[in-house]
Amino acid sequence: MHAERTQHSLEEVLAQEVQCTGRLLECLEAERSALTRRDLELLENTTRGKLRYTRRLEELEQQRETLMTELNPASAPRTPPECFRGLPQADRLADLWQQVLDNTRACQTGNLTNGGILESSRQHIEQALSILRGQSGAPSLYDPSGDASANLGQRELGKV
Repeated sequence: MHAERTQHSLEEVLAQEVQCTGRLLECLEAERSALTRRDLELLENTTRGKLRYTRRLEELEQQRETLMTELNPASAPRTPPECFRGLPQADRLADLWQQVLDNTRACQTGNLTNGGILESSRQHIEQALSILRGQSGAPSLYDPSGDASANLGQRELGKV
């Protein structure tokens, strides 16, 4: 009876993780829109949402880990699929887990895209500020050691 209740709780937690990762994905899509439109109010709201959903996901992850340990106290499974194996609702749990993974990957991709938008905007702002300051406006490059270099079109042919 206890294992049945624990399995049901695990299913609920996984369903909440699916929902939460979906909401986080929506926040990232709204953030991308805010970044491209330069809508600071929307950007602020999406940042709060991302933080809220990220914290909730951490809580759900801890709950999932606890429930998986309760279901397999002696063998301490390394992954959720290992934990689900042999359970009456294994297929349902595995499906939910796959949705969590798919949403998480989509969130990672969205976050990287948004980061690229931010970096591009930062570079444009730096170039504009350089021009306003009367500086060359030529983009600075970095050499392999991380030092700024403006040797555009030049390359190292070899080292001694």
